[in-house]
Amino acid sequence: MRTMLAALAVLAVAGCATIDGGRGWSGQGAEPFDGARAACEAEAAAKPAGAERTQALEACMAAKGWHRR
Repeated sequence: MRTMLAALAVLAVAGCATIDGGRGWSGQGAEPFDGARAACEAEAAAKPAGAERTQALEACMAAKGWHRR
């Protein structure tokens, strides 16, 4: 029982770690997510923080096949 609870706790924490500000990503036939996100975050980092950076990140991710839900 204790092992089962520990496993459920780990899954719950892992699930929370994948939430992206309450909005996730979806992609069909897209590039692998981790690589796309890392590349797009690096590209968007050159933009000023705020809406412009968010738009740059979302445009880059869209070009790689990923869209916000």
